[in-house]
Amino acid sequence: MSRRFLLAGVGDLNRRVARRLLDSGESVIGLRRSAADPALGFEQRSVDLAVEPWPDIAADVVIIALSAAQRDAEGYRRGYVQPVQQLGRSLQHWRTAPKRIIVVGSSRVYGANDGRDLTEDSPIHPSDWGGDCLAEMEAAIDRLPVETAVARLSGIYGPGRDWLRRMALKADTQPPATNHWTNRIHIDDAAAALVHLATLPALADRYLVTDRQPAPLFEVLNYLRKQQGLAALHPMPEVAGGKRLLSDRLAGSGFQWQYPNYQSGGYETL
Repeated sequence: MSRRFLLAGVGDLNRRVARRLLDSGESVIGLRRSAADPALGFEQRSVDLAVEPWPDIAADVVIIALSAAQRDAEGYRRGYVQPVQQLGRSLQHWRTAPKRIIVVGSSRVYGANDGRDLTEDSPIHPSDWGGDCLAEMEAAIDRLPVETAVARLSGIYGPGRDWLRRMALKADTQPPATNHWTNRIHIDDAAAALVHLATLPALADRYLVTDRQPAPLFEVLNYLRKQQGLAALHPMPEVAGGKRLLSDRLAGSGFQWQYPNYQSGGYETL
């Protein structure tokens, strides 16, 4: 028997989630600010989730992958915090509560920049308005009266997301200021992880969704430069700063990465 999934946000990530669910025979309805796109192949409803009631569609699982229309504190609150608060109010009137809600968050909530290892149990200390808003969103999720989990994603890469490769191409004349630790997740692995979490028998409240190998920035840049036939960057600066995200909890749940590190072929999909 198929389950019904409510996808809040119909951007690139949730579109990939929807395709995986549909291919598995599940039922999908998407909520989005803009008009529906019939080419996506599933029902979509236009709703401003920050201010309008969330429709009760008798969903078994809700997956929330939202974005901010403007990149400032006000835009982040409207894009991330207010929709979850509105969901909490809407749930009070739903006849059928979902069994599970998963929201896409960000490793930005940690705020750490000293190269330390971080897990889901590491304390968060947001260092900017973006981290503050995302932490507030997590707190709002925790207050919902159903099983919830936050998937803290690291930097997404994949088709259409090639800023690191563009950085690599000009790094010999415009090198980054520091050779810090970096973390990444291919968008196909991110989508697969969300579907995986949606189907687990039981959830933890937090998951780091990142690949299995944190890496110094210059190491990744040299890999991308080699792909383009360019000389490696020399000298290699000392590794300092950033953070090392450890995805052992996700791995322990049985998830398998298609691109477990930056050398696994993910950058060839750009």
